[in-house]
Amino acid sequence: MTGFAKGVLKSLVTTLIFFAISEAGLRAAYAMRNAFVQRVPLPYALGDEYGPIPPWLDRLLILQSDDTLIWKSAPHVRQTYVDIFSPVRTENDRLALLRRFWPTLPAELRDNPTWTIDLNASGDRGPEIAKTKAPGTIRVACIGDSWTFGMNVDQDKTYPARLAVWLQQRQPATTFDVLNFGVLGYSSFQGLQLLKTRVLDLRPDIVAIGFGMNDSEVAGYRDKDMVSAAPPRRFMTRTRAKEIAHGLEVYKLLDYTARLLKFHPKPIGEYVKGDRASLDRASKGSDVIDYDAMEEWTRVSPRDYERNLREMIALATARDARVVLLDNELWDESPYRPVLRRISEETRVPLVDSERLVADAAAKIARDLEARLALESRPGPEVRRPGPFGPGKTTVVFRVYHGAHPVTTALSIAGNDPQLGDLAPNTVRLHDDGRDGDQRTGDGVWSLTASFAPATRLSFVYTNSGARGRWEGLDVPHIRHLVVPRSPDDQPVYLPIDTFGRIYMQADDWHTDATGYDLIGRAVADAIVKP
Repeated sequence: MTGFAKGVLKSLVTTLIFFAISEAGLRAAYAMRNAFVQRVPLPYALGDEYGPIPPWLDRLLILQSDDTLIWKSAPHVRQTYVDIFSPVRTENDRLALLRRFWPTLPAELRDNPTWTIDLNASGDRGPEIAKTKAPGTIRVACIGDSWTFGMNVDQDKTYPARLAVWLQQRQPATTFDVLNFGVLGYSSFQGLQLLKTRVLDLRPDIVAIGFGMNDSEVAGYRDKDMVSAAPPRRFMTRTRAKEIAHGLEVYKLLDYTARLLKFHPKPIGEYVKGDRASLDRASKGSDVIDYDAMEEWTRVSPRDYERNLREMIALATARDARVVLLDNELWDESPYRPVLRRISEETRVPLVDSERLVADAAAKIARDLEARLALESRPGPEVRRPGPFGPGKTTVVFRVYHGAHPVTTALSIAGNDPQLGDLAPNTVRLHDDGRDGDQRTGDGVWSLTASFAPATRLSFVYTNSGARGRWEGLDVPHIRHLVVPRSPDDQPVYLPIDTFGRIYMQADDWHTDATGYDLIGRAVADAIVKP
C-alpha cells in the first residue's frame, strides 16, 4: 500500500471514529436531557408554523410507524404534558420554548395546568384489555382520533372515560367495559384498518366512531397510498443507505441547524390577513374548497370518507354491534359534516353533534359572564349608547374581559379592516372608561365601537399592553371571527364578551376541553341507552 493510500485510509478511519464518537455523544446527551424532562410542552403557533423540530425531541414522541395503520401509539408510555395554549409576550417566546434544550420550563409556565397519558401494552389509553369480555358485560369500543384519545385532558376526563361514568349512572345494574382506541392524527382510513385488525376481534357490543378532522387535511398525500406493500429489505440499497444516514443523530442535528438558519416565520398579521381573505372569497362563493379536485393531496377525500364510514358501520353491524357516529370538528363549514349527517340519516345510526354541543356551551359561558358582570347585551337607558355610523351599517361593540391577565396599558384589537388597525398591532386600543359603548368604568371589560356593512366577515386578534406597531402582549394563538349581523332596529349590537387568554370550551384550536369531552360522553351515553 502506497503512502498516499495509507494517508487516505487513516483519514477515513479518523473521520469514522470522530462521527462514531459524536453520534454516541449526542445519543447520550439526548438521553440524559430527556431523563430530566418531567413535563413536556406542546407549543402552539398561528398557522401551525414552527419551523424545524429539534432532533432531541424525537424520543419524546408517542407515535411509531406501522405498515398497516401508517402509525400507531407506542406501548407503555407514561408522559405528562403542560398546557401552554396561553398568552405570551412575543411569538419568539413560543418558538424558543420548542427549541429549548434545557429540560426545565421557564418560570412563567411552571404553574400552567398539566395532563397525563398512560398507554397500555397495545398503545391504548387505558388499562390492559381482556380478549374475552366478562359474562353480562356490555363492551363499548370508541375508535377515533385525538378527540377520542383525549388530547389536553387527563385519563379520567377523556370522552370514553366520561362515557363509562354516564353509562353506569344511566344503568347502574349493568357492567360496561368502555375501551379507548383513539390515536392522535387518525383518519377514517386508519380507523377502518384498526377496526378490521383489532377492534372487531374483541367482540364489542357498541362501536362509537368519530373521524373527520384529519380526513380533511390537505397533507400532500392520500392515506391509502401510504400503506407499505413492499417486502422487507434484506440487502443494502442506495435508498436503504439513505434511510440509515437520515436516522443518525449527527445527520439530524446538521439538517436541523441548516433548516433553522433558513426559517423565517411570517408575521402574525399575515395569518390574520390570509384567514380573512379566504373568508371574504367564501362569502362571495368563489372560495368553496373542491376536495374532489384536490383528491390526490387530501388525506381522505369526502367520497372515500363516506366509503370508509359506511364500511365501518357494515362491518360492526355484521358482528351484531350497534354503532354511534360522532362529529369531531370545530369547523362549522366542513364539507365532511354533511356527509356524516347523510350517512346517519340513511343508515339510521345515531349521530352526536359534538360541534353543536361545544358551540352551545361556549355561548352559555359568554352569557353567564355577562350576567356575572351585570352587563346586558342590550344595555339599559342609563348606559350611553354609541350612535349609528352610517346608513345601512351595523354598529358593533367589541367587548373583551381581561380575565386572569392584568392590563398595564390597554387591551388592543388588530384585524384586517381599517377600523381594526389594518393588522397594525397595539394601535387600535379598546377602553374601559364607560364611554362610546363601554358599559361600565373599570369593570375589566374593554370595548371598541365600530361600524360595518351587514354580513362583513372579520378576522382579528387581541393584544395586551404591547408597544405600538409591534406584536407584543399576545393572546392565545387563535384567530377570532365575526360575521357582522344586521341590526333589526338600528341599535348597536353588543357582541358576546370574549376573554383574553381563553377560547370558551376549547383547549386549543382543534380540540374541546374537559367540559366538552364530558358533554360528548354524556350525549353518546344517551344515544346508547335510548330505547
